[in-house]
Amino acid sequence: MTVPGSLLSECISKSNDELVIYATDNFAQFPRRDGSIRSSCDRALPAASTNDLVVLRGKQNREYYRWLRSLNLGPEHVIEYHQLSSEFSLAECIVRDPDPVLKFIDETGRKPVYVPWFSGRMEAEAAKILGAELFGATETSTIKYNDKAEFKNVCKELEIPVVAGTTFEINPKDTENAGNMVRIILRLLTGCDEVIIRGTLGESGMSLYRTGGDNILNVYDAIVNSGEKTVIIEPFLDVISTPNDQWAIGNDGTIHHLGLADQICESGMVHIGTQNCPRSSNRIYDYVTETSRLIVDHMSAFGYKGVLGIDYIVTDEGVFPVENNARFNGSTFVRLIHDKIVTSLPSAACWKFLKFKIKKGTFTDLVERLGSFMYDGKKSNSVFPYNCNSLELNGYFSIILLAEDYNHLVHLERSLANSGIKRE
Repeated sequence: MTVPGSLLSECISKSNDELVIYATDNFAQFPRRDGSIRSSCDRALPAASTNDLVVLRGKQNREYYRWLRSLNLGPEHVIEYHQLSSEFSLAECIVRDPDPVLKFIDETGRKPVYVPWFSGRMEAEAAKILGAELFGATETSTIKYNDKAEFKNVCKELEIPVVAGTTFEINPKDTENAGNMVRIILRLLTGCDEVIIRGTLGESGMSLYRTGGDNILNVYDAIVNSGEKTVIIEPFLDVISTPNDQWAIGNDGTIHHLGLADQICESGMVHIGTQNCPRSSNRIYDYVTETSRLIVDHMSAFGYKGVLGIDYIVTDEGVFPVENNARFNGSTFVRLIHDKIVTSLPSAACWKFLKFKIKKGTFTDLVERLGSFMYDGKKSNSVFPYNCNSLELNGYFSIILLAEDYNHLVHLERSLANSGIKRE
């Protein structure tokens, strides 16, 4: 059964007798972590409903939380583990010390539903220790579809057209390995101007490279240093748009279409935001959603549960799926937040999500900078900040531009830039 235009919160739980536990730590996706990876559990704060529980591996931004609650957004209850290093993921923190969460579950008397960002072995273990139902997949099915090379093989199996290319194993101990990669790239460059090399497990621009042939050995060294073991080498096509199609498969097997939005990519590669206004042409919308349904059916048959987002590129050569984010996506939280806002403010139908970095400071400083643009629960055209835990450390945060139509969305972003609030 497919439910179109579903609300994700209803896919997770429809019962007041259930306690939804958001433990959405992206660290689970990265066994190897460096300074470019920031834990972002706090994205769940504005996405959660009043009676949900949000669990953080670090600590929350108190000023931001007070602002949320003043607007009747976010959960009444938050548990913090105060884990400052990258040694342990949130699921590992819970497994090591489940008592704070178990105590809250006992106090509510409700059946817990554990909602992770990425479903791995430790997420399943955490759910088991808490006696919770896992809104997620097994580690096997998560990795199967999240791996870009494996996903490409699934598409071929389903006879879905994909970008031509080669999967290549990185092995720096083999003296011929770098030369073999050079030859593959040069062969592809006889039919295109540039080649893109994608790590099969990276995200948000990690292990993602372009070359016209003049720096291939430097690219090879960078891949080796990144720790990627397998890459996909493909021609870099002239991309017209990059739709993201999000779906969810409930624990009862019901398939939900959450919606199609346009990704915003820097240099044609690195995702910096998502826009949901206006909708793609009927031709693109129909092709993407019909293709996604083939993939989602395959995933459901394999036993996948939870959220997924399939990324496409629209080119003159065709429309191609390029990766399957078999986990929560960055814009998944935006959908959850917007679902709540649009209930009381239906005119704010259009949204755009952007990642920002500004001069570091407090949330109060940010509120002052945003001024009249700040969301107040009444204005249709406004700015909703979130993911603010890194503001004081390095100035990183995210915003949702809310608008009544595309023209107001453009005007709002331009007005922000003119007032000095723009991406660095």
